[in-house]
Amino acid sequence: MDFQAIVNDAPAPIKKEFIYRKHTKGSPIIHPHEQNNYLYILTTGTAEVYRQSYEGAMLSLYIYDAYSCFGEIEIFNEKMKTLGVIAKQNCETIAIHKTKVYEWMKIDFNFNVYIVKQLASKLTLSSDTTAKLSLLTVKDRILLSIHNHYKIGDLDHLTKQILSSEVCAPIRSLNRSISQCINEGLIHYKNKKFSIHSLEELEKHLKHFL
Repeated sequence: MDFQAIVNDAPAPIKKEFIYRKHTKGSPIIHPHEQNNYLYILTTGTAEVYRQSYEGAMLSLYIYDAYSCFGEIEIFNEKMKTLGVIAKQNCETIAIHKTKVYEWMKIDFNFNVYIVKQLASKLTLSSDTTAKLSLLTVKDRILLSIHNHYKIGDLDHLTKQILSSEVCAPIRSLNRSISQCINEGLIHYKNKKFSIHSLEELEKHLKHFL
């Protein structure tokens, strides 16, 4: 059973507690680091999960489409830091308080299985991403960060200082790797601004990390 069918067939006492919300493009659905007690079901539009660096720069992590959910990890682990979620298009969501999520899981096996699969999938994805990032060279971390900033539309605001913080590399090491990327024809750096020479070539280079 797909998730839309599971939501449509939710028990009446649970459905009565659904909180329907609308989000305009660019508006936050969940703020980073806030306490979250709700499961969010995205019913229309797309939403983006992002992480903020210490300087406030946004790094895109996931894109959610209609009838996917987020917030489930935090309602089972209160120590988990909430990531920011922003509406990439005009969106509609259903918010369900965690107490009602627990009740729904008790009485609906299909919903229970879906949530368990979501948790397992995100745990695996997070572990794989962490392992891959730990093996990346400074050069690859730079390219991945530049690609992320390009995707969220703020590449013009990316500075070497922000990049140094995001890739955890000192400026001297950063400059060497930036020069290497420029020499390989992957990026440009002019007037203190980064740009991508060929998105196709960059994504080909990063294909194992995207």
